[in-house]
Amino acid sequence: MSDRQKVPNMVLRRIREQERHETRSEFADAMAQKAAELGEPVSPSERYVARLEDGDVIYPHPAYRRVLTALCARPITELGFIPHALTRRGLPQATSETLRVYTHSPESHPVLSEPSLDEIGFIRRSLHEMVGDNPMSEATIEDWEQTVLQHGRAARYQPPNVLLASLAADLADLKQELARCRSAAALRRLTRVTAHMAGLMCLALVKLDERPAFRRWARTARIAASEAGDPVTLAWVRAQEAYGHYYSGNINEALDVARYAQEVTRGFPCVGTALAAALEARAHARLGRHAETQEALRRAEAILAELDPDSTSQSAFSYTEAQLRFHEGSAYTHLHDTKAAWTAQRRALELVPANDYTDRTLTRLDRAICLAHDGDGTGAVQYAVQALSGLPEDQRQGIITLRAQETLKAIPARQRALPAAREFQDLLMLSDTVRKDDE
Repeated sequence: MSDRQKVPNMVLRRIREQERHETRSEFADAMAQKAAELGEPVSPSERYVARLEDGDVIYPHPAYRRVLTALCARPITELGFIPHALTRRGLPQATSETLRVYTHSPESHPVLSEPSLDEIGFIRRSLHEMVGDNPMSEATIEDWEQTVLQHGRAARYQPPNVLLASLAADLADLKQELARCRSAAALRRLTRVTAHMAGLMCLALVKLDERPAFRRWARTARIAASEAGDPVTLAWVRAQEAYGHYYSGNINEALDVARYAQEVTRGFPCVGTALAAALEARAHARLGRHAETQEALRRAEAILAELDPDSTSQSAFSYTEAQLRFHEGSAYTHLHDTKAAWTAQRRALELVPANDYTDRTLTRLDRAICLAHDGDGTGAVQYAVQALSGLPEDQRQGIITLRAQETLKAIPARQRALPAAREFQDLLMLSDTVRKDDE
């Protein structure tokens, strides 16, 4: 497929130079300030402004469109960009395929649809082939490293379908950077960025319970991490893979991968080993192994105590006490040790940020299961309904719905006919209907 001919965005350039009298760096700073004011999870850079003006970006991501519209006080269509309706009709196939990674609604984030899974699969295969063999050029590596850190922070609160769309767009750009790269040093750093991006794709796909896609991206992530020659990155990538196997029900495979993730750093404490040790504890608990569960939890806590402050922030590339207590509570829930689970859950709910809806909701569903184990089926149903009813559909899908279904199974059959139980089942049926519509 041939590349489209680039058309520079002279409108945006004129606004920057003649109206705002700013350099590209200053304009990027102004965009970043406006993004912070609007609460948009983007980090504009001088390189990104250059790509906007040079015509590399035909139609920006919705978050960037909102920032540019507010900053320049003009509709996006008056800033020199080409709406998707036109690009699909008038641009070559290669460009149209990249643009179809998103579907847009006027006032919402992009929503993943089945064609989007096909599109990101195409990107993954291209990256997979490119990571090992093709020559690589020098690039603005630091900007890419900051970009992936931004995605890591967003992963703690963004719905996974939104994260997938953002990652897919940046991965398409990253693929082009890899194709132009010629420096061995740049190769290593860009390949590490690729591993982190692919690992975040795994995380999002696990949350959505997209199992075949998760396994393919896990393969690309671990190959990229191995090519980068970075054991810490490899440990983190393999930990994400272990969680995917766990939520897919492949407990023994999850155990094997979690143990490997802890071995590759040869005892060096890092986020990947902490995540893997906590996952190992949960997997042992699913198998009813009390002693092994407690030993793995002690290991996770010891690793957490040795992490530096940068590794304990709110990010997918960090590990915190809030996460440890959620994992601990989950493990003890599976062991039916409701007293220990209750203690861990209480601490988790004190520490987990309000916008980290995944861990908060899963913790609350674990607490509902503990209530059911203790014989309070009515309380379990009411608590589970409260946990789910405040979530929009795009947050409720995937592993949250799976855990909610397990919660329903833990409630005695005679109590499932109660009004609250029927409301709970209706919530689960609605989530399942939305998932089938997406498929």
